Amino acid sequence: MSAYRFLCNIVGLYAACLVVGCGAGQPIRVLERGATQLTASVGGPVVPSSSPTKLIPYFTVGGMYGLTDEVTVHGNLHGLMLVFGTLGVDAGASTRIVKQNGAWPEITVGLRAIFFTDFSSLANTRVYPDASFIASWEVQPQWLVYGGTHVTAQFSDAKIFISPMVGVQAPITDRFSMQLEVMWQAANAATSSGLFRGESSLNGHGSLALFIGASYSL
Repeated sequence: MSAYRFLCNIVGLYAACLVVGCGAGQPIRVLERGATQLTASVGGPVVPSSSPTKLIPYFTVGGMYGLTDEVTVHGNLHGLMLVFGTLGVDAGASTRIVKQNGAWPEITVGLRAIFFTDFSSLANTRVYPDASFIASWEVQPQWLVYGGTHVTAQFSDAKIFISPMVGVQAPITDRFSMQLEVMWQAANAATSSGLFRGESSLNGHGSLALFIGASYSL
């Protein structure tokens, strides 16, 4: 199987951001105007029988910038695909819809495009639009718990994939924080058979995925 076909199978089957982006690759909450963060993440679908690492070792590096107090732009480079000669990047923006007020969560909505190409032809170029909806609660200073979903479109066969997630973001120092996220990727897609034989599907659908992210404020 070629690296590009491998990529397309993964993205098409699990549909939605093999990036923490969801987590560290996208803000759980928007940054203040002018603030910059560097981000990195590792993780992916849990496949205990198909990978010695027990999951797809997908990793990204990127950054976020507070364009205004309400809008943060962000982007990531998908490092694993470079190893196979494929460029993978994503870019987009997130905005705050509602501020946290007591038990009422802060609501953040994001839009981005996930782009892949192996440089050989336009036929081997893919763009996946992705929208995220995240509710978060600050339970301690700089400690966030959150939940939400990604909605990812696949143009090639007109499919929409829904990927719920929950996670926690915790400060390590004043500038450095880490994040743990659990996602049910493509929860609406039947995956009891196929590329990874439904190794971590739930009720025959989607794939369980784990992500660890880190961010550093400049």
